[in-house]
Amino acid sequence: MLAAVAEGRSNAQAGRALGMREATVKAHVSRILAKLGLANRVQAAILAHDAGWV
Repeated sequence: MLAAVAEGRSNAQAGRALGMREATVKAHVSRILAKLGLANRVQAAILAHDAGWV
């Protein structure tokens, strides 16, 4: 999920790619942001890129 965010995919695009509903993707992204203490998807994308996950 974090890789999909880092690639710049929308919730709908990530959902189609991963076989999930958009609402499920949104919930996962929200949980990831909360657990990592990030404010938005941009910060998550930067983290993923810096860690070499994408």
